[in-house]
Amino acid sequence: MWVRDALPKAFPNTRVLLFGYDTALPNSNSFQNIHDIASSFIENLKASVLRPPAMRPLFVLAHSLGGIVFIDALVTLRIQDDEMRRKIIGAVLFGVPSRGMETEALAAIVNGQPNQVLVNDLSVNSEYLRRLQDRFSMISNDIKGIWAYETRTAPTVAVS
Repeated sequence: MWVRDALPKAFPNTRVLLFGYDTALPNSNSFQNIHDIASSFIENLKASVLRPPAMRPLFVLAHSLGGIVFIDALVTLRIQDDEMRRKIIGAVLFGVPSRGMETEALAAIVNGQPNQVLVNDLSVNSEYLRRLQDRFSMISNDIKGIWAYETRTAPTVAVS
């Protein structure tokens, strides 16, 4: 994985931490929602890098759902631990569906499963995403960010 392997070589004083979560869709028994994943991300940060006395600034790279998780974590930290949130100085977000995405194919895969809520929260007219963006707009000036996004259509998951 290039982030883990290449960044420390290019930037020797950089500490790279990876955060992952269950993204399996078919036959999933996971009932976590996006906020649950964000809470887990916060706990991982607290346990690893964002604790005194060595609280160093943090820069985040996030892709797709990971960007939504990161934004949820930021707005949660604003309420729970604003000092910790202020240590996050910047982010590069790649292909983050912050305004939602077409989820029909995904919805067919998760229909009736516990993870259906997570997929619904990613849809174009999602109330969760609307509220998240409203809350993020209150703190977005506090962080330097670069948003990279697709300029061509890309295939999504399909049921076969």
